[in-house]
Amino acid sequence: MTRMNRLAPRRERLRAATIAEIKQTARDQVADGGVAALSLRGVARAMGMTPSALYRYFDSHDVLINELCADAFGSLADALEAAYAAATDDPDWARRWLLLARAYRRWAHTHRTEYTLLFGPRTLELEKSDRCGDEMHRATGVLFRCLIEGIAAGAVDPSHLDGQLRPGLRAQLVAWGVDEGAPISPAGLAGALIVWTQLHGFLSLELFGQLPPTFDDFDDLYDQQMLDAIVRIGYRHPIDFASVTAPSPDVEPVVAGAATATPATNQATA
Repeated sequence: MTRMNRLAPRRERLRAATIAEIKQTARDQVADGGVAALSLRGVARAMGMTPSALYRYFDSHDVLINELCADAFGSLADALEAAYAAATDDPDWARRWLLLARAYRRWAHTHRTEYTLLFGPRTLELEKSDRCGDEMHRATGVLFRCLIEGIAAGAVDPSHLDGQLRPGLRAQLVAWGVDEGAPISPAGLAGALIVWTQLHGFLSLELFGQLPPTFDDFDDLYDQQMLDAIVRIGYRHPIDFASVTAPSPDVEPVVAGAATATPATNQATA
């Protein structure tokens, strides 16, 4: 092996370490001031690099944002896949759904910066044809898989939603299902959106400090909202709230008082 060949792995390790440091510095900026605080110049300054040196690792601000979002979607997908796999043997589909929804909330609370990147205000349209898109589809795919299995097992029947779909909305739902690779009816896709928007609406209000301050914590309210969502889309069985919402002994609860807002801002700077 030549000296150049021996040096190549070392250079690759150094490059990987530098990329990891750039990403962490960028996440710290988002945590401190929202997406608007993130700039390549700011990252370079914090790392003691010149902006031109940083461009050897990321071609632009948008490329860095996409990489951060890809990492975040990947982390979310890992958490959801693990939670759903752990709940597979539970015979109660409503509880399987709730355990998955709780895992989503737990991830959001423990990854506030990443949640803000993915679902807070931003001007950048994410590039969905690369790793970011792959990881996003992997995360949403777990939620679709849960719903598809519920429909297939007869636990959920969203057919009552079909009459609410105007032709234009139906066509958009079909296109969305093709994009997501979700082989379910337009009514099922409408149900998926109801669940998705109720989940994200709650989490965003909670994480950004917009829910009523009179609540000591939001655990029970979240469980109630997530179960209400599946009733709305056609869950066919009575729900024993005490049984379905019983804590999982092997899962830590969301930390009490963790709903302090992380500010998110509207613009991202270059």
